[in-house]
Amino acid sequence: MAFAVSIPRIRSLPIEKLAFGGPMSTRIAIFNHKGGTGKTVSAYNIGWKLTEHGNKVLLVDGDSQVNLTALALGFDVFDKYYEDDSTKSKNIKDGVSPVLEGKPSALEPFDCPSAANNPNLFVLPGHAELAAYEGQISLAQETGGTLSVMKNLPGALQAFIGMIEAQHEIDYTLIDLNPGLGAINQNLFIASDAFIVPTNPDPFSLMAVGTLGNHLVRWMNWKDANFHKFEDADYPLHASRPVFLGTLNSRFNKHASKAARKFDERIAQIDEQVEQRLVPTLQAAGMTAKPECYQRAFDEWKDKLAADNKGLHALARIPDFQGLIHTANLADLPIFKLDDTALKADNIQGIVKEKAVRNIESFDVIYEAIASKIEMLASNDCRI
Repeated sequence: MAFAVSIPRIRSLPIEKLAFGGPMSTRIAIFNHKGGTGKTVSAYNIGWKLTEHGNKVLLVDGDSQVNLTALALGFDVFDKYYEDDSTKSKNIKDGVSPVLEGKPSALEPFDCPSAANNPNLFVLPGHAELAAYEGQISLAQETGGTLSVMKNLPGALQAFIGMIEAQHEIDYTLIDLNPGLGAINQNLFIASDAFIVPTNPDPFSLMAVGTLGNHLVRWMNWKDANFHKFEDADYPLHASRPVFLGTLNSRFNKHASKAARKFDERIAQIDEQVEQRLVPTLQAAGMTAKPECYQRAFDEWKDKLAADNKGLHALARIPDFQGLIHTANLADLPIFKLDDTALKADNIQGIVKEKAVRNIESFDVIYEAIASKIEMLASNDCRI
């Protein structure tokens, strides 16, 4: 497909090559090329739970819809952030613009805002025009470093994220990708150390899981073939091999109905597709953790999670948030942190409140399981 793209002219910058990010930061991409799988809400809730384990966490909003930024900052603060002259340029697009637009200046990190009510959950805000760089990055990756004026482009996003990680001493970075197969997603994916695949109980999610492995391996093959071509760039590629941590079976309707049984069947089919197609494809490319680690993660939490969480590579099955999502948005809190004050503010009382409290406790266990599994599976001990 032909497209018009301006080729930025990048001057040779007198900057010191840095080990961007460093060993403290573990980057995790949350990605499925099928939309509507709950990736943004999952990133926010998982990130928050990881901070409860004593970690500093960075949420990177790589989706031009900017939903993660709005969710984490709170919708009132979100509007002000992009209107205020002191903060509106502190976002992922403007952060990498010196390289992507060929400006005679180096990348520079900035202080990221913290999520509402959580000083250890940082947000690298997204931008609605990030997709405008799709053409430049695509062309730079297609030419594989043969054009010197474009040599810094493929490594710019990862380098900038690394600078932010170093500035805030980040332990885990969660990158929310858009549901597509473009160059920006490829770029962010190959800049990650691990990845999670959110799914939804519908036929399109089932199809997506069946083909996802081929796309991810193709992206990784590009990195393998071209990594050395960018080693002398001011911003080289991230030296990593993304490892599959597991799936999230999200938005499962627990109501006892024919529809719920259908959802249950669909999730079982997704689990089977993961075992028969996705994992073998990724395993052959060296993009999985040690088999015994998946088994240990499953065994350690199988008695604490619902009995219908049967997939070996499923981090957890996440029920529909239903009305609690409204309460959580009002309180600027994740589902599992809702308390009496938050419930009262949303006029949740009586029997409805009793049910809500039980659901909140259940969500706390689910996200505790997810965070604990992530910490184990993403560790060096579980890397092959």
